Amino acid sequence: MAKMEYGGFEQVEGNLDKLSRTTIKRCVMAGAEACVEDTRKNIVRYRHVVNDEMKDSVAPGMYHEDLNSGWVDVYPQGYDRRGVSNAKKAFVINYGLGSDPTRRSGGKRENRTGDKFITGNIQTMRTVVSKAMQTESDRIIQEVNGG
Repeated sequence: MAKMEYGGFEQVEGNLDKLSRTTIKRCVMAGAEACVEDTRKNIVRYRHVVNDEMKDSVAPGMYHEDLNSGWVDVYPQGYDRRGVSNAKKAFVINYGLGSDPTRRSGGKRENRTGDKFITGNIQTMRTVVSKAMQTESDRIIQEVNGG
């Protein structure tokens, strides 16, 4: 009767054990930090800076995960010194006050459509975040392999 033995699987198994949920979280958080920086640059680029409160408040929210993935929302958090939500300000600047810029709102002022400083840059944001996540993934693989 023939008998075959294989060796080296213990090392591979040990390396796979090191790639746990923390690996996913590290990659997601690296992407979130890249998203924070890009969002802050967009706020400056589109000249939505009065006193830096909204720009400085951009940060990752709480980390979430399920069986297949992990995610975190990045948005302006907290309130400015007048008590206005930074997230609400960003929403209004992005989407505007109304869909018809020629219609008057209650006789006060014109409705304004937003400039899409967040949603207009989705492709660029995806590229920046993907690159940061890939870089972190490569770093983790080097750590696991002892490099």
